[in-house]
Amino acid sequence: MTEAREITDNQDLDFVWTWKSNSRSSKVSLWLPYFSEAKKIPRTKKWHVAYNGGALLVDLDRIDFIMFYGATGDLSLEFLDALSQHRISLMIHRRNQRYPYVFHPSVIGDDVDVLSKQILIREHQQKRVYIARTLIRERLSRFSPVFEVSPIYLKRLSSAKNIADVRVIEADMTAKYWTRWFSELGADDETRRGGGPIAAALDAGSKFLFGVILRWVLFHKLSPCHGFLHEPTSYPSLIYDLMEPYRYLVEVSVTEAVKSSGTANADEKKIIARTLANLKENLEEVVYVPATRQYVRRKNLLHGIVLALRAYLLNESLRLVIPTEGKKNGGRPPKIGYRLPGETKQKE
Repeated sequence: MTEAREITDNQDLDFVWTWKSNSRSSKVSLWLPYFSEAKKIPRTKKWHVAYNGGALLVDLDRIDFIMFYGATGDLSLEFLDALSQHRISLMIHRRNQRYPYVFHPSVIGDDVDVLSKQILIREHQQKRVYIARTLIRERLSRFSPVFEVSPIYLKRLSSAKNIADVRVIEADMTAKYWTRWFSELGADDETRRGGGPIAAALDAGSKFLFGVILRWVLFHKLSPCHGFLHEPTSYPSLIYDLMEPYRYLVEVSVTEAVKSSGTANADEKKIIARTLANLKENLEEVVYVPATRQYVRRKNLLHGIVLALRAYLLNESLRLVIPTEGKKNGGRPPKIGYRLPGETKQKE
């Protein structure tokens, strides 16, 4: 059995990523590359979890979410049973695997049937388009200062009557944005879907956000496969919906990684490592959220957007109010039906 080391809340150069959860401060999320096996250590509460390059001693009492990236080994039912008993969600994903595997403990019955509300509103054309427009409007607002979206497109977005129109507007603006973004990084020869170290770093950052948002979607008993903007139910479309307003965090982290390396042609592994380290640092920063008039760490926005959607689905809020960072402003606060977890007091 490979010698194992204790789990930490640091990112290692071999891509073992751990991240503290604000909801349960003693627990961490674990992203592990090229998993091979998990074996229970006799007479202890710990598991020996091996991957390509090493092994960890994992106490499931300290974990709230696990992602195996590029898993190649054997996964025992004993380990899955243990995850279920500890109410830990597990995602398995490979770069060439279009559809990730998602395992999560099943809960039978609930006082609030949010899932039925999700499906009903998804089938309501007007409300569905409203949700999609709201998500994309926030995504486009974060293109500045790299790319200024034309007011004409924003007006078209506001008046879009179907999902296809929303997608066309988003695709058109995003294509222009990526051309400018890659050019400013000095990587004119790269494209978003064309491969290369920068595209790989963007993918890695997106997978990181994916795992975090998925955790909260499952926690609040929503279906990850019933999105509003992304239609197919054959993959976790809702997660990609809710990621849209926060993709800029990945792009900022990649930009910082490339600039710190001094070249857009740096080693792919190093750019990815720097990107993820930057992303985790950025998510830990405290920001002000005008919608709720709270100071929280950025990572709580990823939980907050699930709370915002839940409040809208349950008619606890008449609008979908996406929690975003901003500046303090006056006036009466909107009635939005939720508060962000992890509020941090700041000296004025």
